[in-house]
Amino acid sequence: MDIWGFDFDIAPNGRSAVELAETNEGKYDLCLMDIDMPVMDGFEATKIIRRKTKYFPIMAMTGNLIARDEYLKVGMDDYLQKPYYAEALYDKINALSVKAVKIDMRQEEIILAEEKPMNPDELKELLDLKKKGLTKLKIVGVGETFVVHRNIQNKISYDLVGEGKELSEFIDRSAEEPGRCHLYKMNLHVTKDLFTPDELQDAIQKEDQIAIRFEKATDRKLPG
Repeated sequence: MDIWGFDFDIAPNGRSAVELAETNEGKYDLCLMDIDMPVMDGFEATKIIRRKTKYFPIMAMTGNLIARDEYLKVGMDDYLQKPYYAEALYDKINALSVKAVKIDMRQEEIILAEEKPMNPDELKELLDLKKKGLTKLKIVGVGETFVVHRNIQNKISYDLVGEGKELSEFIDRSAEEPGRCHLYKMNLHVTKDLFTPDELQDAIQKEDQIAIRFEKATDRKLPG
């Protein structure tokens, strides 16, 4: 975990894991849960965490060879069987810690942040989008969620900060009513133009070419 640059806490048993989850509610992006532990096993710990805390992904890491459905039944999202290669663990961590993008206006600043999935269904949705190079974009106050290229938050940051623009454009790739969105800096106002199917594919190809240049994150705190 240190080598990969992840912050983490270690629990020696299931009861300690529950205590950490309750005490630090909202802190964790992912729990790597052993199954066979003293005091309280991973199954019981997962059941209690699911009852008492807000949702966050939990992955079993175990040599206990039981049916995958048993892990899912108690509220886990995935599992990794021991022994495993470090690369497999790294890939699982990065997959399960997937997040949506959220834009919010706070104290005269526009804040671009990441939002954890709210439940297993949203986690699955985000994972499916990630495989396609997409993510969800939530704009607080507008009451809408868009499906966008995974680099769009960085392009928005570049437009509104690096270039000092009052407007940033992106394509909403949602299944229903896809179109070009216009995000206005003032009050985070959004308007949208709808596409015909042919226009949509052409616009997506052009945005893909632009968005690939914004792979690296830029400043996420924007002056309002």
